[in-house]
Amino acid sequence: MEPTSKPVPLDAKPIGSIYADSVPIFLHEQVLDEVLAYSEQDLRRELGGFLLGGYHRDVRTYVEIRRFWPAVDATSRAASLTFTHDTWSKLHRDVERQFPDEMVVGWQHTHPNMGLFLSGYDLFIQQHFFRQPWQVAMVVDPCRREFEFFQWRGGEIVDCGFYLLPAARSSLRSS
Repeated sequence: MEPTSKPVPLDAKPIGSIYADSVPIFLHEQVLDEVLAYSEQDLRRELGGFLLGGYHRDVRTYVEIRRFWPAVDATSRAASLTFTHDTWSKLHRDVERQFPDEMVVGWQHTHPNMGLFLSGYDLFIQQHFFRQPWQVAMVVDPCRREFEFFQWRGGEIVDCGFYLLPAARSSLRSS
């Protein structure tokens, strides 16, 4: 998939380690708030969802996360989350109907009181369903109130930083 042409947001605040050889991630503050609020709904089992937005090109390619779609029908347990066939079907139907200009740029899930990492199963999901170099994963530990992004870099899935777009800008949708 080719990125669309769009200028890089200039009013973003860098958070964490951002590597020169990786695809920058731009996250709207409103989406971060939604993800964190959803993640705190259940502190005993994993929850998850999908990150929607676009893959763009300016001086370099970047990912912009503009929406969060909770996977409320995923199978959730204390230490696992499974996106079922129904989860994937509903996601694609809802995105086509409600957000036709958005694409799935990644996924999010929680690790309640377990810390920030990708388990073997999480790596499987990233490797098989989010294998494009611009697709990301986000892990939230709602008990510890921490979160981390992971992305492809040099053929590996590694933790990374991101750019936070302020709330005032978050109300502006992509053109």
